[in-house]
Amino acid sequence: MRLNDIYLDAIGVRLGRSVDLADAVADGRYDANEYTANGLLRAVVADDGEFAPDMAVTAVERAMARSQVGPEAVRMILHASIYFQGQDMWTPASYIQQHTIGGAAPSVDVDQKSNGGMAALGLGTTFLSACDDDAAVLITTCDKFCLPGWDRFRSETGTVLGDGATATVLTRRPGFARVLSVVMTADPTLEEMYRGDGLRTTPAPGDRPLDLRTRKQRYMRRRLRELDEISLRIARGVGDSVVQALDEAKVELDDVKRVVLPNVGLTVRWWGLLKEMGVGPERTTWDFGRNIGHLGAGDQFNGLHHLVVDRALEPGDRVVLAGSGHGFNWASAVLEILEAPDWR
Repeated sequence: MRLNDIYLDAIGVRLGRSVDLADAVADGRYDANEYTANGLLRAVVADDGEFAPDMAVTAVERAMARSQVGPEAVRMILHASIYFQGQDMWTPASYIQQHTIGGAAPSVDVDQKSNGGMAALGLGTTFLSACDDDAAVLITTCDKFCLPGWDRFRSETGTVLGDGATATVLTRRPGFARVLSVVMTADPTLEEMYRGDGLRTTPAPGDRPLDLRTRKQRYMRRRLRELDEISLRIARGVGDSVVQALDEAKVELDDVKRVVLPNVGLTVRWWGLLKEMGVGPERTTWDFGRNIGHLGAGDQFNGLHHLVVDRALEPGDRVVLAGSGHGFNWASAVLEILEAPDWR
């Protein structure tokens, strides 16, 4: 979808404290072979007693302090996460709204797991395209991964989970970046990979960590002859969405300054596929992300925030954001940087 007059106005971020993954290897929490293969160095970890939605509240406060619009301009709040938000049968988006901008705008939880932030960007830009010029959309993401329900080093493969929150303000009026295109694609034939052996009538017990690895292993064992093809389909989902977003934005990949990807390890196949397309690690946020961990739905906004704060972008630069989530769902967006805000 090619867009007109949709902008990123501000981003706020709240991350946990940084911990060295070598320490997790030394005390047996993180497998040494995975540590070497994935190439991840550090992760951000929230303190005990700190809750994900409260981190999001701080991120919103920081974003709104940088924004050119006030709370009254926000017509919708879109919230994305992948794990437990602090209470069962509850609406964290409404909590975040109540403790920040207030008002009567509808709040919506977006559930595409790791692709949730990108899905919210797609939904938010579409919504804004039908609004008046004073309208804004607030996108929030947050997660905290901790025992006993989640083992950040072992519940999932190919990455280490990090704790943090982001808040992004989309507007119809010019901001620091223009959204040139957003593309969302899917392949639901792969949804069984994370479903496991079947459905349940009750939630999983909370006294032991979720085990996504075993679900995937059982899925793969039933499809031994298709393993390479399945892996390639997942990787190509990212690459294809990037190509489609570039095509709709009328931008060449060679003209893209940086590509912001999920913070996952080098064992994930799309790194190799993107390198074949001409996108090496130096053009991505790899060096930053390997010191953060996978923030669930928030990697793309956090990565873009880092590039702005680090003064790595200049007016006229083109940036691609890309995501992948269970389902399987993928999304990519092309941005044009209009100004380099001072967010130190």
